[in-house]
Amino acid sequence: MDYYVPLNGHRSRVSFKRRRSKKPFLLAALVLTLITAYFLTDFGSKSSVKQHIASQEQEESSIPGENNSGDTETFSLEIAYLADNKSSGTIEPVNRSKPGSHPPAEAHETAEPTPASFEEKSVAISSGDTLMNLLVREGLERSEAHRIITALQEVFNPRRIRQGNEVVLAFEKMGSYDPLFQNMNLKLDLTRSIHVERCTENGFVAREVTRELDSRPVRAEAEITSSMYNAAINAGMPVEILMQMIRAYSFDIDFQRDIQPGDRIEVLFEEQIDDNGEFVRGGSVLYANLNTRGRNLPIYRYQTSDGEVDFFNDKGQSVRKTLMVTPIDGARLSSGYGKRRHPILGYSRMHQGLDFAAPTGTPIMAAGDGIVEYAGRKGNYGNYIRLRHPNEYHTIYAHMSRFASGIRQGARVRQGEIIGYVGTTGMSTGPHLHYEVHHRGSHVNPATVDTPPGRSLKGEELEKFIAAKKDLDILFASLERRDRDKVARLN
Repeated sequence: MDYYVPLNGHRSRVSFKRRRSKKPFLLAALVLTLITAYFLTDFGSKSSVKQHIASQEQEESSIPGENNSGDTETFSLEIAYLADNKSSGTIEPVNRSKPGSHPPAEAHETAEPTPASFEEKSVAISSGDTLMNLLVREGLERSEAHRIITALQEVFNPRRIRQGNEVVLAFEKMGSYDPLFQNMNLKLDLTRSIHVERCTENGFVAREVTRELDSRPVRAEAEITSSMYNAAINAGMPVEILMQMIRAYSFDIDFQRDIQPGDRIEVLFEEQIDDNGEFVRGGSVLYANLNTRGRNLPIYRYQTSDGEVDFFNDKGQSVRKTLMVTPIDGARLSSGYGKRRHPILGYSRMHQGLDFAAPTGTPIMAAGDGIVEYAGRKGNYGNYIRLRHPNEYHTIYAHMSRFASGIRQGARVRQGEIIGYVGTTGMSTGPHLHYEVHHRGSHVNPATVDTPPGRSLKGEELEKFIAAKKDLDILFASLERRDRDKVARLN
């Protein structure tokens, strides 16, 4: 703007121009000089900080609802912050976290790994199931399941897996990842299992694990009131021990007719225990005595010099005879030997054998060592087997539902071997076994046939048996005294 000043009343005038201040321009030049000097002297440090700031700005801009209107002001404050700290030679990253947000992690810090955890799952093989189906059903890839089974085949045939076998699968879990299979334990019985484990070098490795058990002698006694089974179980005898006794006495005793209330049993047996002293299963019968109708029938377990293990009476004679009286376990004698009224034909006729009523599928044993003369369908007998035994004895088994594997004409069988299963084929009113014994071509009563013992000990072998028998008698008596002493201490 121009200003005019009159001079002493004259018309002429002198004009003056107002001089503008140069301070703002000097200040701006100074700021630009400082900024330019900063960029020229420490461009590397500024660049890294700007990258850090830019990354934070990008994170903030990605959050819905954030207001970035103050970014220009914030950047100016950061430039001032850098200028203030430039002289010290260190530049700290600027924390631009919004209120309530987590501060950024330091560059030297690393996230701690999530700890791994293990979980086990126990499943049982069901009827008609296979190991492959079980593994795939539990989440394993079919290719991995195939590699596991391939490793298993090195020590065990998977086809021998049976219904009820337990399979324990172990998985490793880490964070949100899918569980990783680590090992499998296939329990075959109480003492054997197959272990398949993941191996870094070889994929999977399988090995058989055997559980070692200890044995200890146990004494049990019982009086029979209703049945031998109930008396034995109430006295603490394992089922395995009771079955051994029944097999040993089945050559001389008809358990359907000979056992009466008031009879007594006593037994010395081994029980198998684990490392903690806990019972696992019954072992072997060492000595037993059945008192029935006033007579004692003691038997002793003894191994001969040639390695044969059998039960012998107190005279050293084997309890095993040519034929068993009852070639079936747990059956009821439904019809005896002799004349009877036929349940289907309706008239009386000679019944030339014994009938044992039992559920369909109950195993039938060979009454003695022999050769299969016939196995097939035979008229009113239905499914029929005829065995030839030493000393001109034959046995017949009829009305079976099916034959055991390998039973055919000419096959050899051992006493107690399963040859078939109870059924109701042929002329039959219900599932049962019809059992006959022939001697030299004539029918004999299976319940009263007196066949010779399998073996009688003599000479030096008999002396060894008597010494072993004495040791078992002493052990049985000592367990009685020990039990009495224990009761006395408790009292």
